[in-house]
Amino acid sequence: MSLVLSGQGEKTSPILRLSRKYSVYLCYPLAVCGIIWLLLLPMQSCFSRNAYFSENAMMPGQVKSKFGTIKHVAATSMVDAALEAERAKGSNDTVSGLRATALHDVFEKIGLESEIQRFTFDEVPGIGRTEGRNVHGILRAPRSDAVEALLVAASWTTSDGNTNINAVRLMAGLAKFFSEQTYWAKDVVFVVTDSGERGIEAWLKAYHGVSTTAPIHVRGGIIQAALSLELPPAAKYTGLGVFFEGKSGELPNLDFVNIVQRIAQIERIPAYLHGMQDPPAHESSLATRYMHSAHLLLRQVRSQAIGVTVGVHAPFLRYRIDALTISGIVPQRDPVALQSKNDGNNRHPLVALEPEMLAHATVRALGRTLESTMRSLNNLLEHFHQSFFFYILPANRRYISIGDYIPAAGLMVASLLVQAMHLWWMQGSDDMRSSDPRTRIERMNKYYSFLRRTLPNGFGIILRIHALGALLLVIPFIVPQAVLTHSTSTAYVFTMALASISMVLHVSDIYWAPKNGGLVDWRQLKALVEVYVAVTLACLSVMNFSLAVVMFGISGLPLLLTRMYNYTTRAHRVANLVLLLATSPICILALSRTALLGLSPLDFTSSSFRVFLEDFHHFSNLMYPLLCLVYWPVNLLCMVVALIP
Repeated sequence: MSLVLSGQGEKTSPILRLSRKYSVYLCYPLAVCGIIWLLLLPMQSCFSRNAYFSENAMMPGQVKSKFGTIKHVAATSMVDAALEAERAKGSNDTVSGLRATALHDVFEKIGLESEIQRFTFDEVPGIGRTEGRNVHGILRAPRSDAVEALLVAASWTTSDGNTNINAVRLMAGLAKFFSEQTYWAKDVVFVVTDSGERGIEAWLKAYHGVSTTAPIHVRGGIIQAALSLELPPAAKYTGLGVFFEGKSGELPNLDFVNIVQRIAQIERIPAYLHGMQDPPAHESSLATRYMHSAHLLLRQVRSQAIGVTVGVHAPFLRYRIDALTISGIVPQRDPVALQSKNDGNNRHPLVALEPEMLAHATVRALGRTLESTMRSLNNLLEHFHQSFFFYILPANRRYISIGDYIPAAGLMVASLLVQAMHLWWMQGSDDMRSSDPRTRIERMNKYYSFLRRTLPNGFGIILRIHALGALLLVIPFIVPQAVLTHSTSTAYVFTMALASISMVLHVSDIYWAPKNGGLVDWRQLKALVEVYVAVTLACLSVMNFSLAVVMFGISGLPLLLTRMYNYTTRAHRVANLVLLLATSPICILALSRTALLGLSPLDFTSSSFRVFLEDFHHFSNLMYPLLCLVYWPVNLLCMVVALIP
């Protein structure tokens, strides 16, 4: 009650009096300090520390690798032979089915327990139904009772649409090599899908018994860790890219990332975060290192906030399985890569051309890297738990813990709360904030009458606009299939935008016509919205820091800048509305097509809104519900605040 009445001149604590006096000067400096904190994160001398191993039992690189003999390398060609044999049969089965059958035969020849899973999925609810095949083989642990398992996964295609036959070949060679060893204390599961992340998601649901529509019967132990392979066509690789972000900001244990990088360094095929090599410390300037770290952090923010990932590791993180993707870095003028690009349209989908075979030395280095990594994971006595699960990585072999980057989010949230307190204290007319004790009773009556008149209307506006956002959220799940196809998703978004603006104008006409003036106070409405956004960002910053930063940039910052003072001219309102339209979902979704999602600017049949909807439908990504229930309504409420007389 002291907080509520302190704006009306009532006796309050000294802290509240000081807060009321200086709050107007604190909100924007707090936001600036939060942004400066973010800009300091790429400086390696400020917050980052050298990476280290917390789990000493892993012992990375402490064993002698044995993969790489002629027999093991020759096993990688078993996939090509099986694919050619399936093609020679002249079966009428689909390409997906023929590839699955060929790989199933390879796994059984090696001695694995194998099974083919047939599944279907919709790209978005009720639209784009596709059938797929997953193949998995399980190597039973000779030294345990199949309680735990490790997993190696690959897709038939890479994230950018190239063939991933090299990863499948290497997986066959590893399966052959692993089956000859007796030191495995965990089952080793090999999974190959033809549908990328959606195929892995279908396999995980069946493996854990979540879904019974496409069941599997050959199961292993509880999966402790997973490695995804993505090896584009090439004769050799200059290094490996490590991709570790999940669809909703989930991260594997930091020890897992450190193990892969350490072992790859020992095998002389270095692994770089997102495939980005650090500039030499003794040859590069401070500005060069800063820009490199900033670029790497921005790529992590993009992956964690938007859900754009490389590889098929992301679905595992949803099941609390530590996972990451290892991707080969192709040289710029690699002849095999150039030939594969030129021949891609003419190649039979079942046949991998001979020039695509990796060089023996590259197969040996990759195989030994994966062998040492799997043997380190085999040493796990319990689930990863000692190192960090919340971190950002500004450079290879360096990390920033949650205690160092979370204050930036705290400063941003504090700026919203401080401005909300100031606006709440300043709501109403000036005579309600007098300090004259002789008019105390009269001021109290005016203040309570003011709250009874305006507060229900303010909450009503917030609820009505959020109801429109909820409609945007649920319509794609209940409309007929023809409503949200590839060609109509963009039109659907524009229709909802027009409906939203119509709602703003309608509410404006009802509440702020001259005859009904005073039914809503803009300070009160803005304060309520700021508290709502601040609470949302505070919760997001703990779960997904990158998404919280993005939401502050597109929702919190425009909200802070909306109607910074009580202007009265039409020019100020127009300028404010132009700013809000520039940061509206329509503009941001249009800009994010190329910059964030990599969609072609000339491809008008694709929509970033549809991409977010797909990720929410399949992986429960938070971007789509936040777009509908936070970003869009807050942008409309800012317009309402700007329009109030």
